[in-house]
Amino acid sequence: MNWHDLTQKIADNQIITLYRHERPDCDAQGSQFGLKNWIEENFPGKQVLALGTGICTQGSWPASDTADDEMIRNSLAIVLDTANTERIDDRRALMAKEIIKIDHHPDHDPYGDARFVYPEAAATCQILTDWFSSETDLVLSEKTAKYLYSGLLTDTLCFRTSNTTAATLQAAAVLTQKGINIPEINRELFDSSLEEFRFETYVRSAAEIIDDKAAILVLHKEDLDAHHMPASEARNYIDQLGHIREIQVWAIFTETERDGRTVFDGSLRSKYAAVNEIAAEYNGGGHRNAAGVKNLTPAQLDEIIAKLKNAAVL
Repeated sequence: MNWHDLTQKIADNQIITLYRHERPDCDAQGSQFGLKNWIEENFPGKQVLALGTGICTQGSWPASDTADDEMIRNSLAIVLDTANTERIDDRRALMAKEIIKIDHHPDHDPYGDARFVYPEAAATCQILTDWFSSETDLVLSEKTAKYLYSGLLTDTLCFRTSNTTAATLQAAAVLTQKGINIPEINRELFDSSLEEFRFETYVRSAAEIIDDKAAILVLHKEDLDAHHMPASEARNYIDQLGHIREIQVWAIFTETERDGRTVFDGSLRSKYAAVNEIAAEYNGGGHRNAAGVKNLTPAQLDEIIAKLKNAAVL
């Protein structure tokens, strides 16, 4: 199946349901709402539903839609930026009559009836930009471009990751040509409230710097409570540790109670090291320079921190 075939499938289906991964970031939200808007503008009259309960606190995103089981069973489902079925935010996607996977993570879980998986792409929003650009008879509007640019910008850490390529920048150029307001998007994504600024200051001061190569922060429940900060939102401050010239690997872990036990979830980042390979050892995943883990025991937390420290000095 090629992109034109997928466009034709959209034309042939009345109900299209769109899915993202749990604890969505801007690439998940940007690809989901970018695709929703593109379909609605080019195929008016269709039911296009962006589903999921997780919320991305970076930037401003529309509210998710709702759908009953019967609608999903009768829909074409497109799952975006989600490497494995366990991470789909609303696994009713698997009930759909046909499932399409679009992603830039390694395809370790090749689910779906058709897959558009390009690990060389820096973001799923880059993949969608290439798709929409190939459909020269259809509209790629400023609104769609803003969603896609937001995901592309954040997943590359402002074009600083090692998977930022000429193709990535070409995609960004296509989007900027649609009239998006780049300064406004940057302010929306990266400006902080005073409360957020204070927490950013805490994150920087509390992180453990190891051998001037790694920055690790473990936020316990009392730390989160003191700053009135939900664990999932706290991990979004990972970039505060990534703007240090000497630091090669950085991570934030948050403590939570789940199923009656204390566990830790983490966001892992790097400039060069394959942190997704470390995450995979603990049932996590992601791409080379950005990955996540969850449900770590205290012993596993110590293990993964040791591995991150080692990766930073290689």
